[in-house]
Amino acid sequence: LYTQNTLLLAALANLNIFSGVSHPVQLILAEILTDDDFLDGFLDDCRATLLWSHAICVQKLEEMVVPYVHAEAGLFVYIDLSPLLPEQSWEGERRLARLIEQAARVVLAPGEHMYEKRPGHFRICYSWVTPEVLEIAMERLSFLVKK
Repeated sequence: LYTQNTLLLAALANLNIFSGVSHPVQLILAEILTDDDFLDGFLDDCRATLLWSHAICVQKLEEMVVPYVHAEAGLFVYIDLSPLLPEQSWEGERRLARLIEQAARVVLAPGEHMYEKRPGHFRICYSWVTPEVLEIAMERLSFLVKK
């Protein structure tokens, strides 16, 4: 859930503090984890989807000529948008992040949140959404970057 409503976030933060996984759910999960055929197929599908999503992300970044760190085994790609900053500062990075969120409706993790040394680096988590949604997001980001 993505929201800027602080009251809603505060309420949601309290929902799962004291709840564990129920016994029936634990039994079902244990059964699933003992099914080797299901797990093999599930993991194969997950790997294929991750590879597809990574390829979508990298292909669009190369079309946009945006420098990035190639993901070897991660679930995200680290990109350098520093040339697009309105000013070379953390405030400039925050302004660019807000612009991307508001204009393209794409949420990127700013480098400041990952203790990056220089402003302008962002993380694209390509594993968080379906490949179809990722294609739309990358197209929106591309449109904004080209402006």
